[in-house]
Amino acid sequence: MKFANDPFWVRLRWFLFVCFWGLLAGMLVGAVLIIIYAPKCAAPEPLSWWKQGPLVKIDTPTPDDIQIGAIKGLGVKGVIYEVPADETYNIGSDPAISDALKKLAASFSDSGINLIVDITPNFVGRADPLFQKAINNPDVRSAFVTRAGHQVPNNWLSLGNNGSAWTYEGDLSFLQQFGRDRFDLQLNDPVALTKLKGVLKEIISLGAKGIRLANTKHFIIDRELTDNVPSNNPNFDHTQYGFWTHSHTTYQDGLGDLLYDLKAYVHNITNDEGFLAASDDIDRPEVYMSTRGLQSLDMIQLGRVPNLLANSTNSEHIYRELRNVWKSTVEAGKHFWLQWNYVQQDLLKHITISEYNIFLQLIPGVPVFNVDAPKGKAELYATEAFHKIRTSPSYMHGSFDLYRDVNSTVIGYSRTKSGNPGFFVVFNPSEYDLNANFSNVVGIAEELTVHTISTNYNATNVAVKGKVSSSSIPVSGYSAIILTYVPKA
Repeated sequence: MKFANDPFWVRLRWFLFVCFWGLLAGMLVGAVLIIIYAPKCAAPEPLSWWKQGPLVKIDTPTPDDIQIGAIKGLGVKGVIYEVPADETYNIGSDPAISDALKKLAASFSDSGINLIVDITPNFVGRADPLFQKAINNPDVRSAFVTRAGHQVPNNWLSLGNNGSAWTYEGDLSFLQQFGRDRFDLQLNDPVALTKLKGVLKEIISLGAKGIRLANTKHFIIDRELTDNVPSNNPNFDHTQYGFWTHSHTTYQDGLGDLLYDLKAYVHNITNDEGFLAASDDIDRPEVYMSTRGLQSLDMIQLGRVPNLLANSTNSEHIYRELRNVWKSTVEAGKHFWLQWNYVQQDLLKHITISEYNIFLQLIPGVPVFNVDAPKGKAELYATEAFHKIRTSPSYMHGSFDLYRDVNSTVIGYSRTKSGNPGFFVVFNPSEYDLNANFSNVVGIAEELTVHTISTNYNATNVAVKGKVSSSSIPVSGYSAIILTYVPKA
C-alpha cells in the first residue's frame, strides 16, 4: 500500500477504470446497433388469393342475386366462368360476350371475389378473320397446320368423330382435330401467339384476375406431320381416337417454354396479382417445365385423386395415387400449385361432400368447387374453421406427409410447421368402423384434439374439442376427421 497514492498508480487505476467501462459501454452500443441495423428475417408471405382459395365454378355469365349470395356464402376467393369454346376469340370483338364478363367481374368484386375465365384457345372457327385470311395469304398461314394438296397427310384422327382430322379448303388440307369447322392453331407460331395474347389482355381488361387454358397439351403440333403409332390399347380399334398414342399432336417439345412465356405475360399485365393455369387434367407434368427448369403455369390439375376419392373403398388405391402425384410434382422439383377439381355430388358413391371436402381442403393446392356447390349447404364446403386452417403457418408454409395406419386400412396426412400446432387428417374409405393406429407418424403426439368431424362420423364418445389417442383413433365407415396436436420435437 506504500505506493497506493503514487501518481503513477493513481493514473493507471483511472485509466483501467475508464477503459473497462468504456469497453463495456461500447459493447452495449454495438449490440444495440446490431439489433437495429441487422437484416431482418422477412415474415413468411401469405399465400396469394388464388392459392388460398377455395374457387368455385359457375355455369352462367349472368347469375341472379340468389346465386351471387350463395356463392359469397361459400367464402371463396374466386369464381370460374368457362367461355364457350367457339367464343374464345370473339372476346373483345363481340360486345355481348365482353359486356357479360365485365358485369360478372363487377358482381363479385365488392366482396373481394375475383373472376377467373376459362378459355379454349387452340382452335378457331371458320368465320374467324385469321382463318379467312390464311386461306389466301401464306404470310399468316403458319398460324395453322396445313399441307398443300388434297391427299390426306397422315393418319391423325379427330377427337369428335374418330374420322380423319383433316379437311380441304381450296388447294390446302387443314388440321381440325376438335370437330368440323374448328381449325387447329399452331400456338408457338408468332401470328397465332399474338392472337392469343390479344385475348388474354382483353380478358384482364374486363376485370378478370385469373385465366385457365383448356387443351394445353395440344398447343404445339409436330410440323413434320409424322404418323401416330398404335397405343396397344385393346379397348379400341384403328378407326378410333383412343387406339393411337397421339405423340405428335400432344405434349410436344417447347410446350413448357411457350406456356412460361404466356404466364409471364399474364403476370405482367396484372401486376403479378393474377395467374395462368390449365383447366383440364395433366398426365405428364414434366413437360410443363421450361428449359430453365421453371414451372410453366401457376397451377395444373391432376384429376385422378379427386375421382378416386369419390369412388374407391380402398385406402391403398387412394394412398398410392396421391403418393404418385406428390412424387411426380413436388418431390420431383416441380412445385406446381395443384387444383383439386371437385366431382359433382351425384357422382359420390359412398361418401358425402362433407368427407370429400375435409380430405381435400388441407392437401397442398386449391379446392375448386363444382357448379352445384352454391346449391348445397355452405357449411359442408367452406367454413370459418377451414379458412383458419388454410391461412395457418402449418398449412401455408408447413410440410405435407402422407401415411397409412399400422394396418394399412385407413389413410391420413399431417400438416406441420415447427413452433405451430399440427393438423392430422384421417379418412376411412371403407364401410367398417375402425380404430386407426397412427403412432407411426413422425412427431405425432400421444393425445390429439378433435377439430372437425364429417357428416358420416358417428363414433360414440368422440366430439369436437374432445381427446383421442393417436394409437387408437375411432373412425366410422366412410367418414373423415381433422385432429390437432403439438408436434414432438
